[in-house]
Amino acid sequence: KILTVQGLFKYHCISEIFKIIQSRCPYSLYQSINISKRDTSHIIILPKKSNTFLFKASQLWNSIHKKILSPEKELGTSVGLVKLRAKALLLEAQSSEIHDQWTHHNFQTPSFTTVLQPQTPKSNEHYELIAVV
Repeated sequence: KILTVQGLFKYHCISEIFKIIQSRCPYSLYQSINISKRDTSHIIILPKKSNTFLFKASQLWNSIHKKILSPEKELGTSVGLVKLRAKALLLEAQSSEIHDQWTHHNFQTPSFTTVLQPQTPKSNEHYELIAVV
């Protein structure tokens, strides 16, 4: 099981951003990361759209972090386990289509999609935030 170049890029972005958040090192990069203070979901507020490591890694982190962090440890999850889970998810996405042909779906990052759904069918005032896998 070998990751494509695109998969390796995503793998290294995810593992590096995790190490930066967890160890707060290098501090200059850690200071540039704006983690949401609204809850404990560890979502990174995206910087201005660009083609930089910080923007790309933050996008990838937001799409996959709930699947790779241990719920009981969260940022205390070991780097090795994060790498293992990220690689497994990327390999799964890479091999999700027809095995002898490549499509754009092979390069998609598996993610959570946030959907707003009404709590009751009659009311448009109350919404419940759910995650769709």
